Amino acid sequence: MLKKSVREKQLTKILLLIQRHPSIRPRVLNSILGIEHSASMRNTLIKRGLVRKLRKGSAVHYYPIKR
Repeated sequence: MLKKSVREKQLTKILLLIQRHPSIRPRVLNSILGIEHSASMRNTLIKRGLVRKLRKGSAVHYYPIKR
């Protein structure tokens, strides 16, 4: 079995947080993870069809996509 890369582990963490906290905002997500930026990882999850981004006014929220 191949080990997951550090990036894949981080993507899994982010996805789990979004699944547990639908409508989570980027700042909260970054705070929980203890990182400064997660935009590239969030965009990867969107491109993979696992997460969707919804803008409400100036606020951005992330939701899991049900499979």
